[in-house]
Amino acid sequence: MDNIQTSSITKQYYRLRQTLGHISSQLPTKFFGMGYTKVAVSGATGNLGPAVVEQLVDAGLDVTILSQSGKTTGLPSSVKVIKVDYSSQDSLVSALKGNEAYVCLVPDHGSQPALIDAAIAAGVKRFIPSEFGSNVSGNSKTAALPVFAGKKKTQDYLAQKASEISYTIVVNGLFLDWCIQVGLIANLKGGKTTLYDGGDTKFSSTKLSDIGKAVAGILKHPEETKNRTVYIQTALISQNKILNIAKKLKPDVKIDAEDVKIADVEKSAYEALQQGGDKIGEAMIGFIKVSVMDPECGANWSDKNDNALLGIKDATDEDLEKIVAQLL
Repeated sequence: MDNIQTSSITKQYYRLRQTLGHISSQLPTKFFGMGYTKVAVSGATGNLGPAVVEQLVDAGLDVTILSQSGKTTGLPSSVKVIKVDYSSQDSLVSALKGNEAYVCLVPDHGSQPALIDAAIAAGVKRFIPSEFGSNVSGNSKTAALPVFAGKKKTQDYLAQKASEISYTIVVNGLFLDWCIQVGLIANLKGGKTTLYDGGDTKFSSTKLSDIGKAVAGILKHPEETKNRTVYIQTALISQNKILNIAKKLKPDVKIDAEDVKIADVEKSAYEALQQGGDKIGEAMIGFIKVSVMDPECGANWSDKNDNALLGIKDATDEDLEKIVAQLL
């Protein structure tokens, strides 16, 4: 009788634990004692910033925005905004104190070592640098492209400071929805578009909202993401895949495709870099294209990524059609 009773209690215990585990996985981070709950964000008003802040707020985190202007336009009412002087470590340290994590979304990659130092001085536990793009940390050819020199410097500095502050690097490929909207993947509005090596090269890409979810997921899982690169994607795509979806949705759109070798793009980028001056911007754009369209640059991580850990769902073909339809 005692054995039967004990067995019944044991089953009830494991059933309850399983139920609680399921419930906790659906709740915002603040509802259970895991992860970091207080996070500071720099660069909250750029292309990526609003999506990241929105997901952090939705996850129930206590979000502080570091702003040079101190303005709150377009930010959720629940966030705290602190005006900072980015040239002053004292100002940065004061603003960062009390935060467990610091998400950096600033475009000036050269400034990040100073931000890391300020985070260390303020007692911040986790630094998420302004990476959010190509596979700089996992591919030697990508890391050697001049456009990523600042990112490589930041990564090396974080590795040196790993005993003082932990870090997580996010690699997400192109911003899927933003790049479709502005025509960087292909010109879906009609007219001339450039296909690289035929347009069938596959590369990982991620929606802005999914990048935000990943950042929230990192803060929810600090140990699993400590001092490493996480890889995420909404979908593995190619230029032709997106073009074919656009043609299916709008058969009357006429697209004039020009095929260009990515090796020629790389060569032209280095030539433009040597010329300097107003050619620098052209060179940098060329290098970014190489990092995505050259198979040697490791832009496909569909077989091994951190989607499951960070709560990112792989998009189906139907999902992709919906994304493209919204942006046409």
